[in-house]
Amino acid sequence: MKIKAHYKASSLSNAIFLCLIISIICGSLVMISHYQNVLNDKLEMSNHLISRNNSAFNYYINNLETLVFNEVASVDVFDDGIDSYAEKKNWGFYDILVIKTVFKNDTISKITLIGEKENSSDDLVLYATDYDKPLKLSGKTRIYGTQKVPNGKTEQAYINNQIGNDVVIKGAQRQSEDKLPKIDKVIKINIGSYDVISLGEVEDGVIINSFEKETKVIDLNGVGNLSNVTCKGNLILASKNPIEIEATARLNDVLLMAPKVTIDSGFKGNVQIIAEEEVVINEKASLMYPSSIYIKNDIDSVFVNIKKDAKLAGGVVIDGNTYKGALKRKLIIGKDATVIGNIYCYGRTQVEGEIIGSIHTDRFFLKTKSSSYENVILNAIINRDSLPKAFVGLPLFGNKGNKREYVSIKTF
Repeated sequence: MKIKAHYKASSLSNAIFLCLIISIICGSLVMISHYQNVLNDKLEMSNHLISRNNSAFNYYINNLETLVFNEVASVDVFDDGIDSYAEKKNWGFYDILVIKTVFKNDTISKITLIGEKENSSDDLVLYATDYDKPLKLSGKTRIYGTQKVPNGKTEQAYINNQIGNDVVIKGAQRQSEDKLPKIDKVIKINIGSYDVISLGEVEDGVIINSFEKETKVIDLNGVGNLSNVTCKGNLILASKNPIEIEATARLNDVLLMAPKVTIDSGFKGNVQIIAEEEVVINEKASLMYPSSIYIKNDIDSVFVNIKKDAKLAGGVVIDGNTYKGALKRKLIIGKDATVIGNIYCYGRTQVEGEIIGSIHTDRFFLKTKSSSYENVILNAIINRDSLPKAFVGLPLFGNKGNKREYVSIKTF
């Protein structure tokens, strides 16, 4: 009888333990279900905010000119109490558009580099100002697209007593005017309005600054050669002295300002260069899209040299206000060098490489070992047809008479 009683007590404790385990499991399942519902609700709200933020982005990119630079605007896209905020910032030839949508403690943001898309049907590939001196083509020159040239036609030249040419022209030829068309874009940056830090303050040689944050200026005064650093994002690298960028420097999405800039052979990065007198892109250097060179100067001599096998994707602008200044401005695109995008040179241009896009220049020139020639192109390729239709070039002339169309170039 005693053994039987002991058996009943053991069964009771086992039953209680089993009930406890079942209760814990059931409670856990209820808790998991609750948190799953909370997580699903949060995920659904997050997806909703992403969709709302994209809608706000689409709204503002189609109404970009209503935004004032560096001022925050807001819109309730669907009139349901959820606001999205927009801020437009200028970044060299382009704009930065920051869109944020906020609901309670959740914030979704989208930061994009915006460019202006050319919506003109004009397929102009080459413009040379008409100073009543014909444009002459020589060697294996190829030009694809509409050309505006002196007297509405080109001629052939035979350089260094060569026997024949292999010139190919595809596209209409029209007469240019006696002056280069003016561009809309002027880049002015007041670095004094931003926080300035020295290169020595950059920890471990790496600095990344989001476009959501305030622009930072890295003071390169006293730094002759920039090497072994990583700079990315909302940064202006500025020097009052000439600066040389070595191949070990990793620059992406930044602005570089100096009187003279040299990019070393082997460099690969993405940078908008704003210079005063001179830019040299050495052999086999690669400035990836959307990179650019900008110089506007009427006082000093200006020289931009894109050397053999170098590549630049974006564009080049050499500008000024006077014809006298134009006589001192010079652009050279070396043999086998490639520029993708648009080129504007209110000065003289020598092309021995390839332009995939278009060029406006006051005049061409050619300097060989034995002689110099005015308004001559030798062995160059200028091809607008090969430029991708989705390519967004530099906003030079705007779209007068048409609605300006802005598109996203890249998202950060």
